[in-house]
Amino acid sequence: MLVFILTDLAVEREALRSIVRETAQESFNCISVDSDQSTSDTLLAISSRRVEGVNTQDFAAGLKSICQALAQDIVRNGEGVHHVMEVHVTSAPSVEFAVSLGKCILRSPLVKTAVAGNDPNVGRFLMAIGNFAKSEGSTLDFTRLKLQLGEEVIFKEGSFDLSYDKEKKLVDYLRSCELYQSEAGQDGITFQPRIRYPSHEQNVRLHLDLAMGSHQGRVWGGDLTHEYISANADYRS
Repeated sequence: MLVFILTDLAVEREALRSIVRETAQESFNCISVDSDQSTSDTLLAISSRRVEGVNTQDFAAGLKSICQALAQDIVRNGEGVHHVMEVHVTSAPSVEFAVSLGKCILRSPLVKTAVAGNDPNVGRFLMAIGNFAKSEGSTLDFTRLKLQLGEEVIFKEGSFDLSYDKEKKLVDYLRSCELYQSEAGQDGITFQPRIRYPSHEQNVRLHLDLAMGSHQGRVWGGDLTHEYISANADYRS
């Protein structure tokens, strides 16, 4: 990832550094395609300082909006990505807690493959949340936790909130967020993306209310598909 932001706005150097650092934390540091990170990942902002009278708060808000959109595009254009997942964790004890929990959900292979298959497997979401709680030594009160997929509440008050009709709606919702469907090549085992560019910008939205505090975090990630495996298993440097 190489990101270069150019502006003519006269933002003081130290202020620009601070804004860029905070922006990175809320955008590029909140994405995960396959849990790995390149050694060359870079975000660089340069100002010509030609335009005076800058409202730094407005500049920071604009930069954050641009970088979050670019971050989502990185996921959307990731190898073999069929779905972009957006996990919004609210009522958390800290921003760091919310972001870490969101990433734990995104990075779960079982969550990724369920979403790739348009399978609203609620148990896998809860499994990932439980894994995070165990690894962090945190006590989550599942009787207060509420989980929502799209517009549907799927877990609340310590129990699954599901029905046949709701699960059908969830399958339809996941399919509506899918960028394309898999299709095997002539050899029957190699899969290549059927599109050159993402067909839409709709995300699979998962909202997790922890009822533990006043902080929140939002993260984005991709699913795990046949195309991703083909691209990386057949890759030679």
